[in-house]
Amino acid sequence: MRPFVVLAMLALVPAIAGAASICVWNYDTLDRFFDPARAESVDCAANVAAGLTALGHTVTVSNTTLPTDISGYDAVFCLMGWYRC
Repeated sequence: MRPFVVLAMLALVPAIAGAASICVWNYDTLDRFFDPARAESVDCAANVAAGLTALGHTVTVSNTTLPTDISGYDAVFCLMGWYRC
């Protein structure tokens, strides 16, 4: 399911328009999973940032807090994690 979500999110970024400056806000840093390609535990922002970088975009990952000034970014991806009981 995760690859589909990443691909769906990447479709929102206009790759035809050229390289964009993108902020990935990784609110839930505890949202981690094992990535067999890297053989390590990573958070959701790792795959989103890697996909966007592979498309030629400049990516800044911000953990926990959203930057106060986001006017310098062409797009902001908000990764909110999930509810833990």
